[in-house]
Formats: sequence, structure tokens, C-alpha cells
Amino acid sequence: MTKAALVVVDVQKDFCEGGALAAANTLSLLQPLKKFIDEARQKGTLIVFTQDWHPEKHSSFQANGGTWPVHCVAGQAGAELMPPLRADAGDVVIHKGVGVDGPGYSGFDETFLERELREKGITRVGLSGIATEYCVRATALDALKAKFETSVLKDLIRAVHDNDVPKVLTELQQAGVKLTDSATWSASVP
Repeated sequence: MTKAALVVVDVQKDFCEGGALAAANTLSLLQPLKKFIDEARQKGTLIVFTQDWHPEKHSSFQANGGTWPVHCVAGQAGAELMPPLRADAGDVVIHKGVGVDGPGYSGFDETFLERELREKGITRVGLSGIATEYCVRATALDALKAKFETSVLKDLIRAVHDNDVPKVLTELQQAGVKLTDSATWSASVP
């Protein structure tokens, strides 16, 4: 039997409206994503939350010579999951970007995510979350590289710049990532 995981990428306060590095239209994502997570849990799908969890001196911050404003500092309010999302017992929480250097875009980059999925017998992953052109993209490509059947759920992702989405989705599809919607992906999970 195929075992699936829903990976919820970086739906954190700093990446949502009003946050330090907000993506576009994130508030419209929250209720549909929460409903989908609840339905997936009931089906026995493993839920994985990734979170940027940066040290204060992270190299990606503008104050340290990087590209981005300070965001998702470990243990601070901006790094918390955006309500109404929350991790339940049995969910997996992955903190990424915990070192001072490197962007930490992928949920697989210097984390235990691949090992955790393998230990749980996961063969398929569906990706949702923020931001399409950065962390969702990197996590999808790394999931594919790790030989998981990988799908991006197009109705449950949000980008920093919406005009970048077609190019990113084309890149992912050409790499072998499946592009689908949440209802189709859920129906395909036993």
C-alpha cells in the first residue's frame, strides 16, 4: 500500500499578511489548508510541517549581508505556525535553516525529513504552503531527488510574486513533479 505525507511548507506568521516577509494572498490559503489537513489526518496521511527556524545572525538577513528582512527567528512569534494551523501529536515538525549559513529553503536540507519519511514507509508526498518559488520549489525538487513520488497541490500554495508561478511550475513539471489540486491528490491516496 502506498503511504502518503502532506508536507505543509512554512505557513508561518512572518510569511503571511502582516508578517516580516509576507507572500501574496496567504489569508485565503489558511481555511482551505486547515480543512484539507484535517481531512488528510482522518485518512491516515502523515502531516509534516516545515518551519524556517533561523538564528538571529542568519546569513540570509539583510542586516547580515543577505537578501531578506529578518524573519522566522527561532522561538519568536514570527516563526510560529499561522493560526488556525497547528501541529497535532503524531505530526512531524521540521525546523530548517537552523544554521547561520545557507538559505535553508528545502525541508530536506540538513534536516531529518528524508529519514523520518523512510522510517514511516512514506512513498508519496504532496506539497502545500509558502512560498511557491522558494521553499515549496526547493522542497519539491529535493523530494523528487530522494525518489519520493512528488506532487505540488496548486490550490494550496502561495507565492511571494504571483507572476513567477507559471515559470516555477513549468520547471517543477519538467523535472518530474506532478502538478495537481488537493482534491485530486487526496482521491489518489488510498
